[in-house]
Amino acid sequence: MIKEYLNKNEASEYMGMSLRNFSRLVKAWNIPSGKIPGGRIIFRTSDLKNLNERFFNAPEMKLQV
Repeated sequence: MIKEYLNKNEASEYMGMSLRNFSRLVKAWNIPSGKIPGGRIIFRTSDLKNLNERFFNAPEMKLQV
């Protein structure tokens, strides 16, 4: 089962790219994120999936947890 919210490392793996390139993508495409107590940044899996489908025309990816 895929988690609803992913941290930055998990999100970059979900998107199939390095953490550095994912950080660039977040800035370039203004990907929504949230900050939880403790300062960690999280991303909603549904937002990342929509980005894949809309801009990359990629099939659904499954994250191995």
